[in-house]
Amino acid sequence: MTAVLCALLSACDVAGGGGGGSVDELGLKPITQATATGLPGGLGKAALAGREAEGFTVTAAGAPVVRVSQNACAPAAYALSGTVIGKPASTVVRQASGEGAVVTVALAEYEAEQAQSAMDALGTAVDDCASGFTATVDGEDRAFRKIALELAPEGADQAMGLGAVVKRAGAKTPVKAVVFRKGNTVAYVSAVPEGSAPKDFAVPAAIVDAQLAKLS
Repeated sequence: MTAVLCALLSACDVAGGGGGGSVDELGLKPITQATATGLPGGLGKAALAGREAEGFTVTAAGAPVVRVSQNACAPAAYALSGTVIGKPASTVVRQASGEGAVVTVALAEYEAEQAQSAMDALGTAVDDCASGFTATVDGEDRAFRKIALELAPEGADQAMGLGAVVKRAGAKTPVKAVVFRKGNTVAYVSAVPEGSAPKDFAVPAAIVDAQLAKLS
């Protein structure tokens, strides 16, 4: 299966060194004109199901309720917490478990240019909120720190990878997200480790590849 690849050479350089970067330098791939997705059967048919992602079991899930202390940081909080940006016309949420990770996949279909605007808002939030922010996710307080752009997948109209360190209930854990747009549909894929996190923990490529294929 195709691994999650860097969109730009600078993305490889910065990710490898553990540093951050601006939206212009990393992750956010060139904008193309948004067009109607026209997904046969709607988002439900386009969402992952069963064992369509190798090594994972996918089930239906609900979106978490996320409240953010700083409005400017909300798009980053939503993407990292497994929910969507803005007010899409329709949303479907799935959860996948396996390979040492728990992954939330939220698909959102937007009207007109709103999908592209959601991607732009996310890029701005990551740039503006790199030092961190606080949020509650389903009533649990979380402190997000070291927010940075990371590797993004190939094959989408736009794509961004991001990561953070989250402090919750006194413990610190990495959280990673990959967000990509195909036409007017945006996929928000967030992952947390199940148990101890390896140093190279990332959003599983199997999930990203499988979801991207279903939207192509």
